[in-house]
Amino acid sequence: MLSMARDDRQDVMHFQIGEVAMSLRTPLRSLRSQYLALYEDFRVPQRARNSIRIEVRPSQRSLRHRRCYRVYVDGRLRFEPTRFKELLPYVEWAVNWELARVMPQFLQLHASSMEINGQGVILPGASGSGKSTLTTGLIADGWRYLCDEFALIHSGTLELHPFPRAICVKKPAFSVMESLGFHLQKARHYHKGTKGDVVFLNPLNLRPNGIGRTCPVRYVVFPRYAAGAEPALVPISRAEAALDMHHVCFNLFGCRTLGVEVLAKLVRGASCYRLISGEIGKTCRLLRGMVEQAAQPQALSA
Repeated sequence: MLSMARDDRQDVMHFQIGEVAMSLRTPLRSLRSQYLALYEDFRVPQRARNSIRIEVRPSQRSLRHRRCYRVYVDGRLRFEPTRFKELLPYVEWAVNWELARVMPQFLQLHASSMEINGQGVILPGASGSGKSTLTTGLIADGWRYLCDEFALIHSGTLELHPFPRAICVKKPAFSVMESLGFHLQKARHYHKGTKGDVVFLNPLNLRPNGIGRTCPVRYVVFPRYAAGAEPALVPISRAEAALDMHHVCFNLFGCRTLGVEVLAKLVRGASCYRLISGEIGKTCRLLRGMVEQAAQPQALSA
């Protein structure tokens, strides 16, 4: 087991990424530079008390003449990638794995989360449903970013909190990013397990001041990408939404408050839909129309 008690070394960096505090220690300058390119705006001078502690270092052994690496989480060996281009994805994975342990006050869903006009929107779904691509399109449309992988819902207040991690874009979506004006030709490519080649995008590079704030959840939208389909929103019951969210909950039984109770309370104040996501521009306009239409009765009554 390794120790990270000393924080005065130059190879240690500390970050506060929205609600999530983490520290990265590594002698690998290239990895430090890559991480700073994504998170320099979130760097802080000291390690927080509940910080997730990651250490990455070269291994003493090699595999078929390849250099091996070791990724430790709080001193325990978690991953052993064999290629340097895998390291940053494994650091991101390590942070994700630790969230449930260090942040039990939040119910954590596998979902993109956004904020628009002070209202929270949760986009739950499994990998491959198009969450990250849709998230990037919404940022381009003026929405504010909370996270592309997690919805952090405070179990007491039911509010949605920011965790503005770097947006992971898979290779099949590169052309969509280009169509939105986000040029990836010079972006560094990484390898992320079965997902293949990916790039990580700093959300602040996509839209300055585009990070959202803590907000109430007003919409729960389950996206499913269908190539060539006409985008469509289908209303669903709150009970159906709560049941489906339970399937994408990372800590249903590890949350400080029973997860099913949090979900039941959450959907009472939310409008719930299934989204058939097609061409990115049309899909984003459809979602903006959903929000604007809901706001019209409030404006008229005011």
